[in-house]
Parts: sequence; C-alpha cells; structure tokens
Amino acid sequence: MIRVPAEVQRAFALPVSPEAAFALMRDVPAWGALFPNVARITALEEDVWQWDMKPLGPPGFEARTVYACRYVFNAEAHEVTWTPEPGVGNATFAGGVRFAPEASGGGTAGTLWLDAALDIPAPRFMGGIVRPAVAFEFGRMTDQFLSRLETAVRDL
Repeated sequence: MIRVPAEVQRAFALPVSPEAAFALMRDVPAWGALFPNVARITALEEDVWQWDMKPLGPPGFEARTVYACRYVFNAEAHEVTWTPEPGVGNATFAGGVRFAPEASGGGTAGTLWLDAALDIPAPRFMGGIVRPAVAFEFGRMTDQFLSRLETAVRDL
C-alpha cells in the first residue's frame, strides 16, 4: 500500500454572483456530482458527507476511494471549507472554495484548494510511478469539475 499525497490550487471565474455560487456550494451532493467518478455522496450527519468514488486505476491496481469531510459554510465570506472526518475510508481530503466579486463586476472570481492523501493498493517500489500519475489525474479531474461547475451555474 502506498500513501499518495495530492494538492491542487486553482483560480477560476464563474458567470454568476458570489451569492449564487455560494448557494450552489451549500448543496454538497449537487456540486459533488459535478466531480468526475463520483459513485455517491451520503450524509453521515449534519454537514458531514461521505464520498464514494468509482474504482480508478489500471487493471489489477484499481482503487475505490472512500472518504468523509465535515463542511463549514461561511455565507458572509462566501466560503466553504472542509476537513477530513476521522476513521472513514481510505483517503483524507481537506480544502475549500472562496468566491469574490470579479474585478470587472460581471461575475465571480473563485479560488479552490484541495489537499488529499490516498491509500493506493500498489507495492511500495511503484511509488515513483504511482505518485506522479495520481497527481496528474487529480489535477485533471479538478479541471473537469471546474468546467462542469461553470456549465452548471449558467443554468441557475
């Protein structure tokens, strides 16, 4: 088993107000479904959600990622942050998203940050191959999520 860290930071723009963007983020299953390879998102308790991902990886090394996060919603700052919920799954995710009025006044400037650690079922000697591959895929999936988010808010 290899423990693989992955970090992503992205700045993005949305064609809606910060209030509208934040309102969507209050609904974790709605925006979570925009993330690629999500099998399901389940409430564990108020503002704690478990994420079950579809298996990913090459044949023989496929991994199903499961984790839970506790979400904190700050309406005044238009910010959502999340921290790992201990004892759930084989990964930890922390991060957040913040929305602010775009300088041009026409929409929202967003900032997304993610800090994850995943347990991958691979021999330790493969760490040099697995870590960069996971980091690349994590970044690619985050970019897909942001593209889907932009499409979703256009329909609000």
